[in-house]
Amino acid sequence: MRRNIPEPILSLLHEIGEVSGTGSYLVGGFVRDLLLKRPSLDIDIVVEGDAIRVAETMCERWNGTLEVHAQFGTATVTPEETNLPKVDFVTARRETYQGSGTLPIVQSGSITDDLHRRDFSINALAMRLEQTAFGTIVDETDGLADLEAGIVRVLHNRSFIDDPTRIFRACRYAGRYGFQIAENDETLIREALPVLTQLTGERIRNEIDRVLLEKNAPEIVARLTELDVWETICAGWRISSDFASDFQSAQSAIAWASESIAAEEFDQGLVRWMALFGTEMPIYQIEALSFRFILKHQLQRLVSPAQAENQQVSLEKVTHTVFEKLGYPLSQNATIEHQNGKWCIVDADVSTGSGITYICGEGSLFRVETPLTAYKHLKETLALLKVSVKPSEIYRLFKPYPIEALVLASEGTTVPEWQREKIKNFLLVLRKVQPFITGKDLIAFGEKPGATFKTQLWQLFAAQLDGEITKKEEARSRLRKINNNG
Repeated sequence: MRRNIPEPILSLLHEIGEVSGTGSYLVGGFVRDLLLKRPSLDIDIVVEGDAIRVAETMCERWNGTLEVHAQFGTATVTPEETNLPKVDFVTARRETYQGSGTLPIVQSGSITDDLHRRDFSINALAMRLEQTAFGTIVDETDGLADLEAGIVRVLHNRSFIDDPTRIFRACRYAGRYGFQIAENDETLIREALPVLTQLTGERIRNEIDRVLLEKNAPEIVARLTELDVWETICAGWRISSDFASDFQSAQSAIAWASESIAAEEFDQGLVRWMALFGTEMPIYQIEALSFRFILKHQLQRLVSPAQAENQQVSLEKVTHTVFEKLGYPLSQNATIEHQNGKWCIVDADVSTGSGITYICGEGSLFRVETPLTAYKHLKETLALLKVSVKPSEIYRLFKPYPIEALVLASEGTTVPEWQREKIKNFLLVLRKVQPFITGKDLIAFGEKPGATFKTQLWQLFAAQLDGEITKKEEARSRLRKINNNG
């Protein structure tokens, strides 16, 4: 074991062992990956006793920064030396769950307690740090055997019910390492599926985010599909048949954008979610999931409290009658669920795949607007694009779309090469062009501000984009021509 640990981490671990003495252990992911001969910087130290005291001492030695969470008995030390990783110190503990899907109650415990509270046997391995036994593996749950056999196995039959996020993690580890989920665990997962619906959208989103960061995300997503996870989370959620291709496009898009697009303009997470939702998912479903998972979205008000009062209805009670009076009649297929402190109403036409998502809260009725629908809309726009399209038309078509959707399409394997080139030309060139004719210039030309200003400015800018005018002096004659034709 010792010879597989790279410097300077080996010295760092020895130093922790010297300071903490007996009862200090390296645990979890680092031990697992060390045994699998994979690189890892996930340094978690469990201390039987006072982990915060050990962390404070190490912080002084490393001249680092310390973040303490006294109520949990945990602390994180970030060493001053940049070649050293941050280290998490945790007081050994045991956990009990009061109900399915709830967060656990934590109490101090031994290393045995701490290992038995973990999710899977391959993560319940520890390595002693005390000098007389440094490198000795502590295996209380047959984790070594499961690592050797390539099996992901929970530690007890209620594990997935106690914490259904472990369903995502089981599939993640299986996909990452090419392991199999234990046969009995698949049965336990299916039994625990109903508990998934009790989780907050935020907890589910965090787990999906972690899946989408994995290199083998398509395989993991497919495994979750086989286990009916997506359908359980949202009835009718079907992962696109093109997801594997879209995911590879997303990876390429992120790599290209990291070199070509300013970081503050580009959200990698949006690209991954666009790939997951794909182009087959109905718009209303993307909107509903964006609201539930607290993904990027905003609420567009349709009915204010005053307007509802004028119609003598209260949006505190969401019924078909209320929506009828407000002019937004619901079908019998509409579902009404309480999410994130508001009512989410999904009215879907199963036969056509069309529908609409409403949100009710604070006495108002809203529609969900999210950039995550943009990729689907963009693919529809691209289908109508002609090779001979002018730069100004490209600008007009692509300008409303978020950069993430455009970058994803620019790397899409199903998008023709000529379209990908036009998208990249827009991203790198056209969108950065500044019009050399402004409203002040129009006034100087003798135009009076009014309804035609916007049209005139656009027509002059379009001529500039298309190379028909190249300087401000040419704009006056062009404007006369526009006015004469108008």
